Amino acid sequence: MTERTGAVFDLGYKPYEGQRLGRSGAIRTIIKDGFRRVLGLRRKARKKVYPWSLVAIAFLPAAVFVGLAFFIGDFIPEADSPFGGHAEYIALTGAIVLLFVALAAPELLIPDREEGVLAVYSSRPITAWDYILARAGSLFAVVAAFVLVPNLLMYIGFAALDSRGLASALVGNVDDLLKIVAAMLAYIVGYGAPALLIATYATRTGPAAGTFLALMFGSAAFAEAFQRIDFVGARFGTLLALIQHPEVVRDWVFDQRPTSAPTAAGFEPWASAVVILLIAGLAALLMHRRYRSEL
Repeated sequence: MTERTGAVFDLGYKPYEGQRLGRSGAIRTIIKDGFRRVLGLRRKARKKVYPWSLVAIAFLPAAVFVGLAFFIGDFIPEADSPFGGHAEYIALTGAIVLLFVALAAPELLIPDREEGVLAVYSSRPITAWDYILARAGSLFAVVAAFVLVPNLLMYIGFAALDSRGLASALVGNVDDLLKIVAAMLAYIVGYGAPALLIATYATRTGPAAGTFLALMFGSAAFAEAFQRIDFVGARFGTLLALIQHPEVVRDWVFDQRPTSAPTAAGFEPWASAVVILLIAGLAALLMHRRYRSEL
């Protein structure tokens, strides 16, 4: 018989001695990963085309208008630009928010479930609420940037050309800045919450995006139908116009006359703000119920 001997190999294993970031570090990592996903960073080129095209559409008109204002002395934004003031420009960026979150929300949530990433997160000291808020926070931050930055560019650029001087114009028009922020929040929460809720239960990104867009546009059609029905309580069906609620809030804060199914049915603009908040709260609770068993 041949003699068999064993051997012990020293593979040089050493325990981790670096900084342990804990729960806050895990949350920051999820948020950073969310930024990369929604913008297609460190991913294939085709993943970058859609988000960056929408970002360009949001930024370029503002840059052009400010440039024209500097080079053409009699350029008046409200009269000479096709979008008028901030309210009209936010209407443009609001449409971009709708298209952006349609695909960004599924990209944030669905791959984690389908590729087993949640198992990795569950080994870290995070809760279901941590995960949900981190993912929603990354979407919020990216969308807020391409809504706020173009409007801030216009706000500062046109203030620099104001006859009162830059500082006086910035202070004198600060209420416009507050209105921009309020309208931005309405669009992000009004469109982002339903998109994240659908992505929570969907299994593929493409169908999830299609379902979200069908829901938003279909809800407006249902609301218009309820508006034409003549019976007690039918007007409450107009509140189903999910796509219109952010628009109502935008017109409300900019002191414009809202044109939508809910307002035509007699609801005050604040009712749209309440609906947005209620849907966001319901979406958060359903998302937590979905993820609490996995994280």
